[in-house]
Amino acid sequence: MVWQRNRYCQYSYPAFVPYNPRTPAQVAVRGTFGAVSKRWRALTEDQRIIWCAVARTKKSKPRLCQCGPLTGFLLFVKVNVALANRGIAQVDLPPGYDSCSRPAVPNVFDTTPFDQPPVGPVLFLRANQLIDDWQDRRQEFMAGQPP
Repeated sequence: MVWQRNRYCQYSYPAFVPYNPRTPAQVAVRGTFGAVSKRWRALTEDQRIIWCAVARTKKSKPRLCQCGPLTGFLLFVKVNVALANRGIAQVDLPPGYDSCSRPAVPNVFDTTPFDQPPVGPVLFLRANQLIDDWQDRRQEFMAGQPP
């Protein structure tokens, strides 16, 4: 028998051992999870710092009206378990993180007309006027706010 108490009353229920069928699929998923967790310990300190920095910008899924920032380990496991379950190679750096250095403020004029402008603290506006034959002259404006 197991006795517990909550804020309303004390209650009891028969003790039980959860059913663990150990199916091949269950063993494979647990093995993948364990292998990804082991890979976290093999990362360099710089890679872990990058995962932690990116994870602070990600929120967990809301549960019971609560959500919060992920830890670097949780983001690493979330990304790499999903990749491993699909048979895709795992990553050592977060998705979207570029290992090479890039300028702090990207140049909007380096993009082609069909590229998406880079994401950052800068607003990019591209407009075409359809009245008064101004459509052939594309105008680009860039406004930024210092960090």
